[in-house]
Amino acid sequence: MSKFKLMYLSKREAREASEAISRLLRRELTPLATLASEDAEALLTKEGSILVALREEGIYVPALVDSELVSSVPGYVVVDEGAVRHVVNGANVMRPGIVEYSGFESGDVVIVREKAYGKAIAVGIALMPSGELPRISRGPVVRNVHHLRDAAWELLRDEEVQRLIKKLAKRPPPFGDGRKLESKFL
Repeated sequence: MSKFKLMYLSKREAREASEAISRLLRRELTPLATLASEDAEALLTKEGSILVALREEGIYVPALVDSELVSSVPGYVVVDEGAVRHVVNGANVMRPGIVEYSGFESGDVVIVREKAYGKAIAVGIALMPSGELPRISRGPVVRNVHHLRDAAWELLRDEEVQRLIKKLAKRPPPFGDGRKLESKFL
């Protein structure tokens, strides 16, 4: 059994998170609660979406376990086989490994896909606009903020966490004042 905390957001916290999500994903979502372990934090929404929270930076990106939200992000890069291992281990996406990309601007959320099957392996923040990629041959292009097997991935793949997420999707929160629930009480 993993140790995690579920905390419903206050109205102010929900508003701030909603504004950050709108700014990054250009999508309206209603934040409901955070799910946090020692190393990771996820944000759950009333719509059933799951985002990885980097609260200190004000960044919320789609969790790789939420395939619907990940597929809705327009910005992407496809990396070659040689880059996959590095990206999955947390490295930023470098220009030489990119074999295909869509249009995106600096600061946009970008999905990193592997070439063989097109599967999402990471989520990052663009460090430059895609229009500059034809003119450069090296350097970082996407800052890796969430990848397969990172702490957020492990938290969200936990069986107890998955059961809790399913339960939350079926019922409204009992309160919205920021009170905490420990996993051992659920």
